[in-house]
Amino acid sequence: QNLASKQLLLINVLTTTGEDRMGGKPSKSKLKDHTPVEEKKFNEIFDKNAVEDTQEQVVQKENEWEARSRSKNVEQSLLQSELAQLFSFKILLLGAGESGKSTVLKQLESIHNHKIRKFQVENVTTSLHENALDCMRSLFQALDKFGLKIESKAAKRIMDLLERYEPGGAKHIRLSPEEAADFQGVYKSEPIQKVYNRRAEFWLLDSCDYYMRNLDRFAQEDFEPNEEDILRVRIRTTGIISKDLKTRYQREHDLEPPYVNIKMVDVGGQRNERKKWLHCFDDVKCVLFLSSMAGYRQVLFEDSKKNRMIESLELFRKISHDKTFQDVPIILFLNKKDLFEQMIRSEPLSTCFPDYKGDNSYASAFGFLKAKFREQLPKGKEASIFDVTGVAPRDVKKNF
Repeated sequence: QNLASKQLLLINVLTTTGEDRMGGKPSKSKLKDHTPVEEKKFNEIFDKNAVEDTQEQVVQKENEWEARSRSKNVEQSLLQSELAQLFSFKILLLGAGESGKSTVLKQLESIHNHKIRKFQVENVTTSLHENALDCMRSLFQALDKFGLKIESKAAKRIMDLLERYEPGGAKHIRLSPEEAADFQGVYKSEPIQKVYNRRAEFWLLDSCDYYMRNLDRFAQEDFEPNEEDILRVRIRTTGIISKDLKTRYQREHDLEPPYVNIKMVDVGGQRNERKKWLHCFDDVKCVLFLSSMAGYRQVLFEDSKKNRMIESLELFRKISHDKTFQDVPIILFLNKKDLFEQMIRSEPLSTCFPDYKGDNSYASAFGFLKAKFREQLPKGKEASIFDVTGVAPRDVKKNF
């Protein structure tokens, strides 16, 4: 950085001499404050002792000087481009499905004053309704799995609605206030609460309870999502999403750009999306890997027999051992700290890790998980590890 700044400063000075013309010749008046090196450059073209040149010689020397100036301008432009690259960073967001990558990215956009657009607001509203439908479908399927039943007119209406709704289909459903009331009433029923308490045994969105408690608000005709709605909504990432962020920093020289440019690249975490990761590996300055700590008592969306935390550990090992990232720093966000703190009180970490001998305190369990992830790193490789709550803006801003 300092070398590039000094080179630019020198070239900037060298290319500003002699724009004036005095008697048809470039002026030496601007050389009075220049260094001997700069004066030598000028005198290579103009003889200090020459009293008078012919018009032809003056034109020839002016052309030579302008050609050299153009060359220097090109060099300066190239160096400025290189300097800009020094202040541009590509950060790759990686992690298993539902680790919270998209939530953290939304937080970073908000922190960097990126306003949500109208079409994004409409997408959030539709997705909140579909999230509630997906959760209720999972809960109803769990009833069958555990041999439980719910018999009510509201439950029958919900089952009819679920049959018409195809998850991930082109047709989007928005619940009416009456349908929302049915969902909230059935959700509070004893059979549904029994299966909800066993949610570690089947797939369910982390924010299920949030959706159900707020569904009457979502169903209002004039509903507009608030900041927490935007963070809580689950929109499954497919393909590659890239966001450009700008952040100010303490400049050390006027030639340095006013912002650091950060290109955040988020790719889908589900297994069928990971084949696309290879297309994002070029020119990565940092890998930000996310893992949900609550995953120790959850299963994958794509494989109900696979524990999310075990999947995350295996994926972290694979990424950290990849030769592409041999010299790339890795930062690990152990996410969903708020959920983990609640779960660890009643469901010990030993249910996932039999070798865990600590108590049910957060400090002990978090320390164990940090050690588990460090064990996955290749010999000599280090990673910075932070515990975060992705839906808490202050938490993300502080750690990022």
